[in-house]
Amino acid sequence: MSIDKIKSIFEKVATCEACSLQLLQIKNSKRNGTTYCGREITLSPEGTLTNFLSEISDRYCSQEKGLEKMFESVTDYDGSTVDKTIYKLTTDNELISTECSALIKAIGNPDSEVDPLEFSARAYILKGVIPIDGEELSVKLISMQNPVTSLKHKFLRSNGTFTEISDKVISLRPAIDVVIVDEIVYMLTLAGENLFNMERAYKAVCKKQITNITNSNIINDAEAFSGVASCRHNPRKFISFNESRLQKLKNVDSRKKMSKKFNIPLDGDKFDMSQPGAADKLIKLLCDRGMVDPFDDNPMEVSSSKKWE
Repeated sequence: MSIDKIKSIFEKVATCEACSLQLLQIKNSKRNGTTYCGREITLSPEGTLTNFLSEISDRYCSQEKGLEKMFESVTDYDGSTVDKTIYKLTTDNELISTECSALIKAIGNPDSEVDPLEFSARAYILKGVIPIDGEELSVKLISMQNPVTSLKHKFLRSNGTFTEISDKVISLRPAIDVVIVDEIVYMLTLAGENLFNMERAYKAVCKKQITNITNSNIINDAEAFSGVASCRHNPRKFISFNESRLQKLKNVDSRKKMSKKFNIPLDGDKFDMSQPGAADKLIKLLCDRGMVDPFDDNPMEVSSSKKWE
C-alpha cells in the first residue's frame, strides 16, 4: 500500500462504520509473553467521537503537514530506523503473529465493567469498517499514549476563585502510531514496536542467527562474536539477516574476497573475531547493511537496502 492509499484511509476515517473506542492495556512478562485487554468507552455528547475522527483525518490529510509531508516511502519492516519511512508487516509475520492474534482477540471481546480510569491503559485504539473503492476494509488506528492522566496542578474557575482539579481524565491525542488494515500492519512511528513487544522478537531472531553463524564454520571465536552480536543495536539488525550471504561465505574463496573488500581480517581461512570491529563488520555484511560505493568500490554502511528498481 502506498502513502496515497494510506491517506485514503484517513480521508474516510470520519465515515467509519460502527466505530468503537477502546483503552488498551498491554502487559509483557517472560512467562506469558505479551497480553492485551481492551476497555470500550463511550464519549458524549453524541457526535464527539466523529468530531475526534475528523480531527485525526485533518491532521493526516493536511496539504501542509500531512502524510505526504511526514513520509517518503512505505517499506517492509527490516529493523532499520530510516527517517520519513512507514514500515509494514503482515499480521502473520513471525515477529508479531502471536502478539497480533492476541491483540485482535482482546479487542474483539473488550471488558465493559472495570473502571476505565483505573485500567492502567498504555494506548487507545479506534476500530471499525471503512469503505474504500467498493471494498469494506477492517481498520484499526492505535495511538501509543497513556490515555489516562491526572489533572495535577490544573485549576477550574468557580465563584471568582480557582479550585484545583485532581481528578483523573481520559486524554486523547489525535496522533496515530499504528494502522492495521485487514492483514497489514503499518507503523507510522517506531512506537509500534512497543505495541507488539518486538524487542523480544528480534532478540530471539538474533539468538537463532548467532547459532546459525557459529555453526557455519566461518568464524574463529563464537564467544567473541556472540558477545558483540547480542549487544547495543545489533540484535535488531538480524531482522534483515540474509541467509544467502551466509551460504556464500561458507566458500573459502568467497570469504577471502569479502575479507579484502570489507576489511574483515582472517585467521587462516576464518574471519578473525578477536580483532576490533570485525564482528560488527560481519554482522553488517550478513544483514544487508554492508555495500560498496559504485564509483570507487570502497566499503560503506547503509541503514537498509532493497533491490534496485
